[in-house]
This record gives sequence, C-alpha cells and structure tokens, in this order.
Amino acid sequence: MQKRKVLTEKRRILLKTEHRAYNKRLRQRYLHSAQLTFDDYVDYVDGYYRVSIQTQSVKRYSIPKVRETEEIPSLSTFKESATGVDWLKHKEKLEISKQYTVVPAYNKGPYMVVPVDELHTAGKKV
Repeated sequence: MQKRKVLTEKRRILLKTEHRAYNKRLRQRYLHSAQLTFDDYVDYVDGYYRVSIQTQSVKRYSIPKVRETEEIPSLSTFKESATGVDWLKHKEKLEISKQYTVVPAYNKGPYMVVPVDELHTAGKKV
C-alpha cells in the first residue's frame, strides 16, 4: 500500500462535516451500531478501514433423551401429538374431508361445503 497522506486542517474540517452527515444517515436508517468514530471514518474514506468480523460458535445438535421411568412419561411416549389430536382421529378427519369440497354458491354468494359427487351441480341454478 502507498504511504498515508497527512491530514491538513482544511481537509480535517471537511471530513468532520462529512462524518457527521454519514453518522446521521446511519441513525436515520436505525443502524446505530454501524456508526464510525472520526478516526475510523478517515480510514474508511482513505481506504484503510477494515471491519472486524465477529464469529459465533456453532451450536451442536444433541439427540433428545427418552425417559426410562414409567411414573414420569416422556413426551415422545404420548399417543397425542403436540397439537393434542390423536393421530388416528386426525387420519379419520382427513378421510372424511376428502369426501367434501368448498365452492362458491350460485351468483357470487357465500361459500358452501358440497359433497364431491354433487360437484357438477355446485354453483348452478338447478
């Protein structure tokens, strides 16, 4: 890299006003943490500023443990899921709902539930 230039008083005053405007723009965009000090701003304008990269540690995934005791059952041993619906009941509801569909009623009215076998007359004046 080339040798750094010495800041003249005139350039320092100019850079201070630019620095204030730069930080103001960042605050208007709610980027308060991205504001620079004056020395960092001078380095940024001259091309010497390097942003320090902060790394975060990677969290390892651990397999959930299933409790062996009978008096305190683990969540995975319940027959019901997190929604509180038994899987067999949920399957039954899906089978029943496959027999019906939702269509708009005649003349842009409200929606109605129609059996699949009557779908050819749905929304029509019969």
